[in-house]
Amino acid sequence: MEELRELVRPYRLHLDFLRPENALLRYPWEDEAAMPPADPPKPAPVKGEGLARGFLCKRTRAKPKPASGSRANSKAKKVSNWDLPPQRFEFVEEKQIQVGDWRGVEQSGHVQKPKAAEACHFYRLPALVPSVQSISKYLLQNPDLFSTELDSVDKTPTFEFYPFRDGEWIDQGMRHLLEEILDRVMVYVRLRYDGRCAASDILVRRYLPGERRSHGVHFDGHALVTAVLGLTDPETYQGGLYVQPGPDVTSRTYFRLEPGDLLVHSFDLQHGVHVWEGARYSIVFWIKDSAQAVRDRSTPWYRRLEEQGDADVLFNLAQNFEHGLFGEPVDLAKALELYELSAGKGHHFAQNNLGLIYRRLHESSGEEQLLRKSVHWLKAAAEAGFAMAQKNLALAYANGQGLRRDDAQAVVWMRKAAEQLEVEAAYMMGEMYRRGCGVSSQEGVMWYLRSAEAGFPKAQYTVGMLYLEGSGLSQDLGKAETWLKLAAKQGNPEAKNNVATLHAQRGEVAEASQIWEELAKSGEPNAQCNLGMAYLRGAGRPEDPDLAAEWLRKAAQQGHQMALQALATL
Repeated sequence: MEELRELVRPYRLHLDFLRPENALLRYPWEDEAAMPPADPPKPAPVKGEGLARGFLCKRTRAKPKPASGSRANSKAKKVSNWDLPPQRFEFVEEKQIQVGDWRGVEQSGHVQKPKAAEACHFYRLPALVPSVQSISKYLLQNPDLFSTELDSVDKTPTFEFYPFRDGEWIDQGMRHLLEEILDRVMVYVRLRYDGRCAASDILVRRYLPGERRSHGVHFDGHALVTAVLGLTDPETYQGGLYVQPGPDVTSRTYFRLEPGDLLVHSFDLQHGVHVWEGARYSIVFWIKDSAQAVRDRSTPWYRRLEEQGDADVLFNLAQNFEHGLFGEPVDLAKALELYELSAGKGHHFAQNNLGLIYRRLHESSGEEQLLRKSVHWLKAAAEAGFAMAQKNLALAYANGQGLRRDDAQAVVWMRKAAEQLEVEAAYMMGEMYRRGCGVSSQEGVMWYLRSAEAGFPKAQYTVGMLYLEGSGLSQDLGKAETWLKLAAKQGNPEAKNNVATLHAQRGEVAEASQIWEELAKSGEPNAQCNLGMAYLRGAGRPEDPDLAAEWLRKAAQQGHQMALQALATL
């Protein structure tokens, strides 16, 4: 199996496919008669006027070979967690309360944290907001408010926006709709938690088909209190917000939030979002323990609680010291101390983070004992059932990092993570098949599809290519373009390039050159070369030899051979 840096990449742009001696691929504006004959010729998947052919970002092919102890022809294992309906959390305790001028019911629930004496408590206030229709209408009318910037954790687009940040309103339209709601939320939070609490941030999140469908299990470590306002009828989607007290998915239960319901919890609740079907919108309020903490962007409550030795407190504080967050300096020694204390109490997040930190320290120092520590903690969290650690342990086996390289064990642990709805692990299962790790073709395609349907951009691109090539899936150019467009919408450059190529093959050169321009400005050399050729030939752009030379030169400076060849003819 190839190194980690190769395993986690999608099918990439391969410049060797674009060299003149490759007879199977050419630029759409090249003279077919001047190309050397192919044996046998490979017809273009789409025909049309204008630019008759375009190069695609091709998938590299690897002949599958069974790994030791595995059977390539084994039937795909049923993955019940992907097929079973989500289990609902049932509130059984409630009481009448008054929040300002609102009278209603407070429903309370709790889950027991593993290896901890205390439970996590949370509360639902049904119909705290009588109507959210005006908010929903505003969001539907302004879809461009949602950002496609990459999430700091999983590096995929967020599809969220902040109308209120660091204690200040940013979007005046949402301010008009939310100001009174925020006041009501804060009255409740101050009654329930601390009278000094202050709102720090408000963000709106959406989960639409083809976009992000999940936020992996996590803690809101930057907020003392989180409040989530439902906006979407739960009958129109499946899944939603869940609580997961244990390390594995079997402890996961989902909250039902009607439009206007508010769910409130503190920083110690392990939770996430997964949507199988439909569309879901929600508003999240992040609240700190004082207005000063909002101004300082700090989390002072962790310092006050540190001596109590709670594993969640130690973990969240360790993260602050590791990354220099929320008023704490970067102090790796302090972070390691806190992580060790939390991990020793069985905290699977802390165990996983220790495993990754010790691996990085080994890479910089070469000390073998650090790699042994890395494997020790990754195994502890993985064997407890934590999907993120299972994925990381699989990659350790795949790359021989502290363990004997073992493709079969890599597949075993990656499958465990993928079965827990870990969307990147599902994609990697497909990659493991493609790289010849003894996973059957049928199973590899299944995992790609699961990951793609969960909104993972790399998987969406790959599924699009499978449909385009008829590899593992029946060739279907319509479905291929649909999946490539979804991946392109989430910023995947290979998908954008291929969508442009499909436009060009249909003679839609203006649309193609517009996409190439966007990619070229981001520095992508294939698009720079294509855009230069578009200006050179007047294909979708006005003929302009100077602009053509400018873009061809940019591509050539990155080693693009065809750009060099084109420049030589100017």
